Amino acid sequence: MPSAAEDLIARLKADCTAAETAERSVRASVDAQIKAAEQVRAFAWRRLNALTDMARAAAREPDREAAVEGQLVALFREIGWIEGGLAELGEGAQPLVERLRPVAEALHARAHPAPEEKEPDPAAAIDPLAAFRDFEAWYEAERGQPFLQVFERYMAPTPVVEF
Repeated sequence: MPSAAEDLIARLKADCTAAETAERSVRASVDAQIKAAEQVRAFAWRRLNALTDMARAAAREPDREAAVEGQLVALFREIGWIEGGLAELGEGAQPLVERLRPVAEALHARAHPAPEEKEPDPAAAIDPLAAFRDFEAWYEAERGQPFLQVFERYMAPTPVVEF
């Protein structure tokens, strides 16, 4: 039969084990929340950069088709999938191009509104950000990962050398 001191020590050890388990659980939860918040932040900046580049390309070109192509080229260059033009993309990328086209058309329509005497461009009624988010949802459903993750680039560790 354990003594009163041994019983007390066993209970205290059980309390310590339970406290350590609770701490590990809290740390894991906080780590997961931080990681999720980091991804939301990174994706928000990537979305800003991608749509800024596309909007600037749209504003530079008054011709709709040329502007759309220029925007898509800018986006795919930024990702690193092409160096020159859209012709470099394979067949597998064509659904992406078609899903991104409404975003590019909406950005162009906003950058070049139709004169009052002309009928407004239907693309002007589309919110480019909402269209881009729709594209992101489609991409994630199709590919199983967020589109904005394609902007990540592996950087090998570089040793620091002092001379």
